[in-house]
Amino acid sequence: MSPIGRARALALVIPVLVLGALAGCGSSAPSGAAAPPSPSGSPAAPSSPAPVTTASPTPPAPTPTVVSSRVSYPWHWPGDVNRPGQVQHSYPVPPLPRLIAIGAGSHPAQQAERAYDRMSFTFTTTFPGYQFSFTKTLVADPSGKPVKLAGNGVLKVTFRLAQAHTASGRSSVAVQPPAQLGLNRMASWAQAGDFEGVVTIGIGVTWPSSQSNPQIPVRATEVEKVTARGRHLYVVAIDIDATS
Repeated sequence: MSPIGRARALALVIPVLVLGALAGCGSSAPSGAAAPPSPSGSPAAPSSPAPVTTASPTPPAPTPTVVSSRVSYPWHWPGDVNRPGQVQHSYPVPPLPRLIAIGAGSHPAQQAERAYDRMSFTFTTTFPGYQFSFTKTLVADPSGKPVKLAGNGVLKVTFRLAQAHTASGRSSVAVQPPAQLGLNRMASWAQAGDFEGVVTIGIGVTWPSSQSNPQIPVRATEVEKVTARGRHLYVVAIDIDATS
């Protein structure tokens, strides 16, 4: 073949080879190249945090409304024959006033008020009649057996035409303090009787002696309350002077 013929043949072959190489490059990915991620491999969208819920605070129980309040026995020595510790009430029975709660606590001196310890007795129906006096010992009613109390003496509180039990004979006192009070003047307490309409409570009293002269001053107050449900409660509070 002449030189001119060879040149023409090469001119025809070279374009074909170049086109083939270009076509091969477009048909497959280069070796070692990473394939594009599939839709299933896409990172998950961040989830929304769960809403935080908080419990609503329990509303406090409504406080009973005070209907009336009075001092039924002002500060005095209950052993005074001219002014014994006694408060009378007249009311039809039945039903008898029922003791349902007992409380106790210390009250520090404030302005014109002296320091004192208080024991409170909550009744249903109405205020019962009551009396209180200092004694050396506490005797159970009706057994006559002595009831031990911490302290130097006893302030005996007797509620008449009252009861501290239900119709089934169980105690009706749902709330009460521990037997050992450990207060400044009130050391301990005990129920000594609930028999034939007479409820007897003994309060163990610390120094000075219950037989001292003059005796420790005592005060009684009465508070009538009404609950949110319209129930009337009658509180008799016995205070003992706790002045040092």
